Amino acid sequence: MVIGEKYQIIYEKLRHQFDIYSNKCNADLIIVDRILDETYHRPILTQKLLIPNELIDFDEVLFMDLDIIISKNAPNIFDEFPCGKHFGAVLDPRGTEEFNKTWGYIPRTLKETTESYFTDRDFQKNNKLLGSINGGVFLFRPKMIAPIFKEYYFSSHNQGSLNSYEEAPMAYITQTNDLFFAINPLFNVQVLYKIKGTEEGNKASFYGRGIPEIAFKTYKKISGNATFPTKKYFNFIDKLIENSYFVHFAGGYPFLKN
Repeated sequence: MVIGEKYQIIYEKLRHQFDIYSNKCNADLIIVDRILDETYHRPILTQKLLIPNELIDFDEVLFMDLDIIISKNAPNIFDEFPCGKHFGAVLDPRGTEEFNKTWGYIPRTLKETTESYFTDRDFQKNNKLLGSINGGVFLFRPKMIAPIFKEYYFSSHNQGSLNSYEEAPMAYITQTNDLFFAINPLFNVQVLYKIKGTEEGNKASFYGRGIPEIAFKTYKKISGNATFPTKKYFNFIDKLIENSYFVHFAGGYPFLKN
């Protein structure tokens, strides 16, 4: 999704990697550059649920957020598709040390279970649920999931104050309908977890340590970055890209050196 001038500029800087990877996968590269529901029945992030309907004539589709760097080592992600499953995403690493360190400042998140994650967002209990997902990377077969995603999107269901936009309904609908499969986590390595959840990442980021607080707040407001991009930070990121397939910079972590 590349909607608006700001994101068009970012896309142009990153376009080469998307061209290379789509060729590697023998796939078409499609850019969604318009609002899919101009009535805004739901927020724009939730409109990701309408993408399968837009691409109904395709057999298989990979969706990627724009703030992703693709490693040269990334294999063809379409090989991940198993028989009989039609929607795949990376499960959140709930219960791991990385998860606990990353979200330690929000006690509610640490206490959350797979069941409570969904019930707190007004979904019914179901013993088929496997976990919450990150919506930055997902695979799908449009013909199999477009109708149920579109039906949910235009329904009256409300996730309440803990709205997780597209992520909660995507996970709930596909898991309870036996359509879901978990993608290899190397296809969505989130910088957020590696910086906050590991000792090496924490040392590499600095979060602006050594910079006067008022100066760092000004920097964050202007740049939108969650951490100060030092040489040590970029060395850590380079290593992360080398050992991953897709590295996802959600949360405002800097990913362009220039």
